[in-house]
Amino acid sequence: MALIEFLHSKARALVVFLFSEIALGLFFLSTIVSCAVFDWPYYGLIFGIILMVAAIPFHWNGKKWKMGYVVSFLLNSVGSGLSVSTLYLDKDVSVIPFELLVAALPAAGVLLLVYLMLQIFHKTKSVTVTVACFLNAALTVGLLVMWIMHGYQYYSFAFFSSLISFFYLCVYGITVGHEERSLLRDISFGGFGSFIILTVVVVFILSEGELLEGLDMSSGSGGKKRKKK
Repeated sequence: MALIEFLHSKARALVVFLFSEIALGLFFLSTIVSCAVFDWPYYGLIFGIILMVAAIPFHWNGKKWKMGYVVSFLLNSVGSGLSVSTLYLDKDVSVIPFELLVAALPAAGVLLLVYLMLQIFHKTKSVTVTVACFLNAALTVGLLVMWIMHGYQYYSFAFFSSLISFFYLCVYGITVGHEERSLLRDISFGGFGSFIILTVVVVFILSEGELLEGLDMSSGSGGKKRKKK
């Protein structure tokens, strides 16, 4: 009985937690690499969309081949970083890896905290996930305000990371304790959701640039802008 409870609740929470942390890690790495490699900002957005489209058939065939969901998740996680890199490149920002890594920690911390709470209080999953979603939403709004006010790249990347964590909090909610659902399928959907919302935000900022001139992407007095060619 205890084993069944573990597999249906605690083990599923562990898998979601591990995949969510991997998603943040891939998001961080793909952003850094894209900013270092691409010399035209929109390469990131274009290749990110290509990866998302490529993920669709893998997700679609996940029922027959479970690894298809994993491939779909990986493609969307990398694609998220590619899309966000477009914003940093367009704003001529010299991305500082350590600063972005630190910026992703609040989102990673929220996901870890929820995982631990689900392990200890797995019978109150709904309350735990609901409260976490509200806290994560408050964190996201706060980071957006700080980004607008101060313009540090720390706040921008932390904001994007918190959007990713929100979708995996939703995955916690819909899959933990529901053994009838496909765990990997829900995780794959989380990857699609993360990519879409991040890309929408990036496109909105780029298209409404004149209205959002105060949204500075620089890293503050210590950051150096890229030199325009």
